[in-house]
Amino acid sequence: MPTTTNYSITLPTVGGSKNTWGTTLSAALQSIENEVYTVDQVLGEASDSSTPSLAYNLTQASTNASTAASDAADAIAIAAKQVNTVLTGLTTTLSNLETTVGSVSGGTGLAADADDAATDAAAALTAAQAALASV
Repeated sequence: MPTTTNYSITLPTVGGSKNTWGTTLSAALQSIENEVYTVDQVLGEASDSSTPSLAYNLTQASTNASTAASDAADAIAIAAKQVNTVLTGLTTTLSNLETTVGSVSGGTGLAADADDAATDAAAALTAAQAALASV
């Protein structure tokens, strides 16, 4: 008698199972039902948290993965806001420092004062060296 490829379920022989096809077909259906029941027992119910079933564990894993993805997106958004806040503060501080220090070529601020002091010190050094040389 012919059988199915994967589960070897006996099939009625076309034209050759006279008076036995009903028994063969009933056995085949019972075999299919047994295979489905076995798979159902392995998977279990998604709501079965007491055992817990494979279906329940898969459902929980899916829920946990979804929560983790949401948490990661929230963490990225918070980190981006923090970086933005720090960069904004740094930009403001640098702008204030630039205003305070000023520019040598602009003639204002600490940079110009430091440049003037260096020029005055160099002139004083030259004058002191000239005075010492004449002694």
